[in-house]
Amino acid sequence: MRRRPIIAVALSVLASPASTMASGPPQSVPTPPIKQFDNNRLLDAYKQSISDASHGRYIDASYGLLRKLGIGRVEETADPDVVDQWAQVMSTMTGVPTFNTAKGPDFHVPEGQIAELRSSRAEPAIREIVRYARHTRIVILDENHLDPRGRAFGLEVARALRPLGYTVLAVEALKRAADEDDASQKMAQLTADGYPRQSSGYYLDDPVFADFIRQSLALGYRPVTYEKIRTDYSKDAKVAQEQREQDQADNIVTRAVRAFPDAKILIYAGEHHAAERPIAAEGGTLPMMAGLLKRATGIDPLTIDQAGLSPVPMNRPDVDLYKIAAPKAARQSVVLTRQGKPVTVGLLAGSVDLQVVHPPARMTEGRPDWLAGMARHPASVPTTLLPSSGTRLVQAFIASEGEYAIPVDQVLVTHGKPAPKLLLPKARVRYAVQNVPQS
Repeated sequence: MRRRPIIAVALSVLASPASTMASGPPQSVPTPPIKQFDNNRLLDAYKQSISDASHGRYIDASYGLLRKLGIGRVEETADPDVVDQWAQVMSTMTGVPTFNTAKGPDFHVPEGQIAELRSSRAEPAIREIVRYARHTRIVILDENHLDPRGRAFGLEVARALRPLGYTVLAVEALKRAADEDDASQKMAQLTADGYPRQSSGYYLDDPVFADFIRQSLALGYRPVTYEKIRTDYSKDAKVAQEQREQDQADNIVTRAVRAFPDAKILIYAGEHHAAERPIAAEGGTLPMMAGLLKRATGIDPLTIDQAGLSPVPMNRPDVDLYKIAAPKAARQSVVLTRQGKPVTVGLLAGSVDLQVVHPPARMTEGRPDWLAGMARHPASVPTTLLPSSGTRLVQAFIASEGEYAIPVDQVLVTHGKPAPKLLLPKARVRYAVQNVPQS
């Protein structure tokens, strides 16, 4: 069964998670038998997992999702949306994206693009982004929704653009609003708090995403929410997506471009929305938010894709583009050029200005090495919090933040195995734990 997620019309299709390997899916391991489930059981488990994650119940949202289906491993279900949901929650606890074996290739990459990718050369990504960003008022950076790595890079971009006068941060994942007053009140509260809460938006249950917002607020960025609360989206998926893209563009015009007429704006969105030209989507070809925004404002944005050349992109091409590109990004994140012009391939080829390739992740003391770029220092899990049996989630919260804050970091610790290091800011923290039920 292939089903759009329950919240697809309102929140768009969940993306394919990226691989834990640098260049593709994990090596083959014995696969358990696939179990078939009643649709209602799948939907109920899926919805409950979303609710659990949004309330900070990470163990219930991941391990509990499998328990509700009566399975011990995610490989026992072939439902791609359930696998996506499980993978998204797991990545919030590990920082490591998971390859979704329930999904296969869904578009073809022409040979000409592959040849261009092979012959391209690498340029430092942040340097090139800054160079291009000087000549526009709007920068749009996309992400793979299930890969926290992109959010850490989003913070790098926010830091780099701040000296150029960028002061507004519009984020797709922030809490949607019913109208302008609602949006203003929600963003005023977020600014006053200085950090996101569990109720601040979708995907912000990821500590990396929450800290991207937290640190951006500290840099002086004004947050803008641009998703809209709607009850009248079309039941036709293509029409509903068109409505959503237009809503996003309209809200950015109103809440960012016009509300802050002298400001420069960084927009952080899901992959498709960064396309300046119509792309294949929902069984047709659709204009996306970036193109609609460009048409409405007359401003040519700098559009940057960091999802298409990820280890496992959101939309699955029929060739491993990251395997070709990764050697060009051995030391730092890069953009690719050929004969002095940017190279873009895959789903967004010709629809974005730049494509970013991140270095293959390396694990250091149980954590992805890119986390070090978020101004953190390694800290051991307090011995009193180590489990005497089984597995538990150890969470660190900034002590000054409220009850419903999102952890600044968290790690899964298993009895008898070395505990991963926590990576913490220079601030006093408080701890909490969530235990994985033992069968």
